[in-house]
Amino acid sequence: MDPADKRALKDRLDEKGVELGKAAEELKVPEQIIALYLTEDSNPIPKRIVDGLNNLIQ
Repeated sequence: MDPADKRALKDRLDEKGVELGKAAEELKVPEQIIALYLTEDSNPIPKRIVDGLNNLIQ
């Protein structure tokens, strides 16, 4: 996932009012991990996390 995609995902979460703490709780991972994954760099995000975040947005 490139930095622009991460930024767009983070923006969609903000638009829907999904806080990182709530997302982390739903996905059963620490909030710090979600924050790290959404950092705008070229490191990949596991598909399970991306799919979970996208489900929270819908």
